[in-house]
Amino acid sequence: MNRKLWYLAAGYALTVAFALSLQFLPPVIPVMKTSLGMTAGQAGALMSSLALFGIIVSPLVGYLADRWGGRTVGLLGLVCLIAAEAWFALSTSYANLLMARLTMGIGAATLSILGAQIVSENFAGTRYLGAAMGTMNTAVPTGILVSQLGFSRLAAARGWQAPVWACLVFTCVVAVACFLFYQDPIPRHDETPVSLIAGLRRLNPQVWMLGLVWMFWEAGTMILLTFCNDLLVGRGMSPQTAGTMAGILMLFPIIASTFMGHVLDRRRWQARGAALACLMFAVCVILLGVVSGSVLPLFLGISFTFALAPMGVFALAPHLMHGRESGLGYGVLAGMLNIGVLFGPAIGGIVRDATGSYLASFIMAGVLTSIGAACVLLLRRPVLENA
Repeated sequence: MNRKLWYLAAGYALTVAFALSLQFLPPVIPVMKTSLGMTAGQAGALMSSLALFGIIVSPLVGYLADRWGGRTVGLLGLVCLIAAEAWFALSTSYANLLMARLTMGIGAATLSILGAQIVSENFAGTRYLGAAMGTMNTAVPTGILVSQLGFSRLAAARGWQAPVWACLVFTCVVAVACFLFYQDPIPRHDETPVSLIAGLRRLNPQVWMLGLVWMFWEAGTMILLTFCNDLLVGRGMSPQTAGTMAGILMLFPIIASTFMGHVLDRRRWQARGAALACLMFAVCVILLGVVSGSVLPLFLGISFTFALAPMGVFALAPHLMHGRESGLGYGVLAGMLNIGVLFGPAIGGIVRDATGSYLASFIMAGVLTSIGAACVLLLRRPVLENA
């Protein structure tokens, strides 16, 4: 069990590095819009651009992780992310920022796949699987919480580049630790390797359907996460207060994900949890665009969905993947995630520029997650022997 905890820590660190690279931008968007003269559409495109190359490379990264091992692929991803974060911090034009963000997507996609794969493979078939995946699910909220609570203040005091340098330092620490201490576990499966195309063809069709759920969920929620700070600042909050308020969104994912993962996995309620979260988020985010008073109750409701939906998806995923296909399966999920991240914030920003209000953008976010809830209906309930 002690060895498994080390693998959980490794997967967790890689996922936090991914989360920071994804989410350092929203808290500093108000500062960047002022200093660089960016529009909401440009900010949304900058956020979305992280996902473009991730869509392309994610299945390949998952395939290579199954063949080469997580250590080699992980180190390559970390080096790519370090170079891209340095490029972004040193950029002075929107074109350079966009190119750096595109490159950042390759490293970020790599880490997001490996983090989930490492934990899933090492806890599959044990009664701790749901709790382990639940603990993993706190990694992204932890990264977002750090961004929201710290990066808005850091950007206001030291400029928008300071949070990027902070992310770079953390990524370097993870890279050094991975190089010195991480070793791949002994493979448990002796299947003959197949080509990438053959692997995609024989992948469980339910993985693709789960990927659609994840894609629509990410597209909707990324609209909120990208423009939440700007919305609150526009309603009179300071960037620091807006960052603190946005940090509340990560409350339930951090404190309740492990418990939720255990319950959903033991009761086989993964699909129900994902559907409930998608619909509840849709209601809350649309109300957020309408209500002008206190947003705290809505933020707490959204926070609950941020714990429930990812746990529904990632507590179900290990039951749909077997043997050497786990890395490829998580590659597909990461690719679908990146599709959602690509078009969600970009369209949300364009709609905001066109209408002058975030209400239409948030209605779109609710529609997207509702489509995700409909996709859940096509998922079959997992059986015990597939765990």
